[in-house]
Amino acid sequence: MRAGSGISGAETTFLTAGATFATGVFVLPRLLVADAGRAGILALLLVALAAILWTSWIAGRSQRLPARSLPLALVRQGGAGGRAWLVLLALFELLLAGEVSAQFATMAVAVILPGASRFGVSTLILLSAFTAARHRVEGLARTVYVSFLFAGMLAFAAFALLLGRADQLAAVLPGPHLSVGPILAGSIDSIGLYAGATTIVAFLPAQRYSRQMPAVIGGVILVTVLIVVAYVAAIGTGGPGYVLTQIWPVVTALRTLVLRSFVLNRIGLVVVLAWSAFVLTFSATHLWAAAEYACIAMDSQRSRPLVALAGTVLAGVFATFSGPEAQTEVIVRHVVGPAVAVVLLSWILLAYLLTRRRPQASGG
Repeated sequence: MRAGSGISGAETTFLTAGATFATGVFVLPRLLVADAGRAGILALLLVALAAILWTSWIAGRSQRLPARSLPLALVRQGGAGGRAWLVLLALFELLLAGEVSAQFATMAVAVILPGASRFGVSTLILLSAFTAARHRVEGLARTVYVSFLFAGMLAFAAFALLLGRADQLAAVLPGPHLSVGPILAGSIDSIGLYAGATTIVAFLPAQRYSRQMPAVIGGVILVTVLIVVAYVAAIGTGGPGYVLTQIWPVVTALRTLVLRSFVLNRIGLVVVLAWSAFVLTFSATHLWAAAEYACIAMDSQRSRPLVALAGTVLAGVFATFSGPEAQTEVIVRHVVGPAVAVVLLSWILLAYLLTRRRPQASGG
């Protein structure tokens, strides 16, 4: 495994962002408003700060490892149990890739491409992601860097246009009466947003922590800025009450851009392409991670293309059995969120257990 050994800091930043952004952006404003009300923005910033802290802690612990990364250390020190856990992590990564591609396909068919096949859209996303995921991290990083940079600029432009029309920006600010419980609930439900950051940190080379970790934090910050802008645009356009009535508030807000003129209609089409690129980079990164976990567990890098292909097929199976439009929030809140929390807590615990100092036997 040579993750991070041949990629730049900028590529690591965009790799982290690409593994993170698509996770919950479709339904996030609705979840935050439902949990925390007008304090949703505070819940989002809290979970972003927590992501920076937990990724820094995991990477700091991994710096002590004799192995190159946490997954390798898990296999060397955990034996068969470590290999089995990596297989479970691979399945989790495939679940994320399949679920996000399926939810994007559901949204696209319902809002953008009526009459299209949901299965066809998700399959196209996953197959496109496979072309990047079958390579080592250097090839993946270059693809994600270009794709996310282009898509991010288009998204910022679209959100700027949307903010120019927003007439309820005051509703974004927290109210005078704040309650800790709802804010924490919103943060917990949003923890899945930063699953990708944890995945990338797990593969950081221990010897390059000082160079790569700031880049990961940069990716977390970049994603947080994008999500905050999307959240402000959605809330500012329709208000908290309206957001609660929409399954995909950000998409609904962006649709208003395509109703005014020919120019805005073309921008709307470009936004769709940008969103496709976000989902593509997310799926590719998590398919790559799944293949990496599996190859480390099998102690074989030569079978990477075949493993990545098998993983893509399995992710497609997960996507096929994903819930319909009405179950989007249920799946994000009760399936993806808890799964992310379990894996995150597992890596925190494993980082501690694999790097703790063992007591030395005292001499006779």
